[in-house]
Amino acid sequence: MQFSYLQHVEREILPTIEILWEVSRTFHSDSDTYVADYYQLIGELSEENRELVGLDKLERITEQFYLELGFSDAPEPVVGAKRILLDRVISYRTGLPVSMAILLQEACAYAGLQLDLVDFPGYPLLRFDHGESSYFVDPMNGELLEDQQVQERFEDVTDHEIDFAWDLLESAEQKTILVRYLTELKHAFINDHEFANALTTVHMLLTVLPDDPYEIRDRGYVLEELDCQQAAVDDYQYFVEQCPDDPSAQLLRLQLETWSAPVHTLH
Repeated sequence: MQFSYLQHVEREILPTIEILWEVSRTFHSDSDTYVADYYQLIGELSEENRELVGLDKLERITEQFYLELGFSDAPEPVVGAKRILLDRVISYRTGLPVSMAILLQEACAYAGLQLDLVDFPGYPLLRFDHGESSYFVDPMNGELLEDQQVQERFEDVTDHEIDFAWDLLESAEQKTILVRYLTELKHAFINDHEFANALTTVHMLLTVLPDDPYEIRDRGYVLEELDCQQAAVDDYQYFVEQCPDDPSAQLLRLQLETWSAPVHTLH
């Protein structure tokens, strides 16, 4: 499978939002309808708030995004792909924080505000630099966080196992964002038992992360679920060879031995 829009993410040629619209189109033929609806909505937000600037504009657009447009966190404990793919998040108005962060970032950009996506532990935050201060938006609910609140959240999420440093809150690279997003999408398709779509998503990840042994292992699992055992064997063997000390490699090694064992026919 070829995904040309994912082949040059190291150089960040295309905006992240454009790449993710293409991801949605891969799975839904009606995706453009929702995309057009969204741009009409955020165009109206931009026009309504054109007189505002800086933090006042950010707070107003964020309030409208969650209260007037009605975006909210996904209600299920285990989310499906419809809570991740941007077109469906627009349709259902609910989604994972990573998806809502990207949509809110685009709404703010349309209104002339630059927000950077931060690869924060747990789920991403959006950073807005204003004057000599930085503010952080929680995409789950639109809460505006300041310095001490961000540090406390970081320490809570990491259980104090990682020393906090402000350079950890720099803008994430496009590749980092896309891998995080596509990984969430892959897991969602697997949870939905949509294994053909999960396979497509793994191929997207392998476009960004060529020859990554963990993605090849996951491709093997999806292929196994699709009854493509020989292809799964090849992927599992590659993973075991590349990551022999990984705990899952031990289990896969046993599975491969079981598959290769001769079948005795009783007469």
